[in-house]
Amino acid sequence: METPTAYRYEKYSFRVITPLMALLTFIFLVYAEYIGTSISFVVGTLLAFSYQGVIIDMAGQRYMKYDRFLNIRIGGWKTLSTPSYVTVVRINLSSARTGPSPIVVPQDKKGVRAFKVNLVVEGDQRYISICRGSLEKMTEEALRLGKSLQIGVLDYTTHEKKWIL
Repeated sequence: METPTAYRYEKYSFRVITPLMALLTFIFLVYAEYIGTSISFVVGTLLAFSYQGVIIDMAGQRYMKYDRFLNIRIGGWKTLSTPSYVTVVRINLSSARTGPSPIVVPQDKKGVRAFKVNLVVEGDQRYISICRGSLEKMTEEALRLGKSLQIGVLDYTTHEKKWIL
């Protein structure tokens, strides 16, 4: 169960398998395989409404990273070490990759920037990745998390590292 003072972040997650399930449904329908049509339609519908998120419960000293399909959450609670601060970091996505990558690489040969919010904790784990996106949204989310947990927020996106909360 979740307490009302818990921090929650959730984001829609597009799954590549969803259009494939739609194609499979169509193929089953063409060949009049109605059981296969029904199963692939239900699975495709569940995957079309998928979300990824994190819940941090400071009262219970635990957190949960999960995938949600409709109202079904897949993920378990883990113990939370003492949080030190929240940080917003820059991630450079380079087009000079040598191996296969599941992310879209930039076409301008210079690179693209994404930003990520991490909760820095004491202990072996060091940090918990919370979310990823544009600078404005990640700064807002980092401030919301910092206020919720009553800890500082460090902007680590430029060369001049600065505390913003």
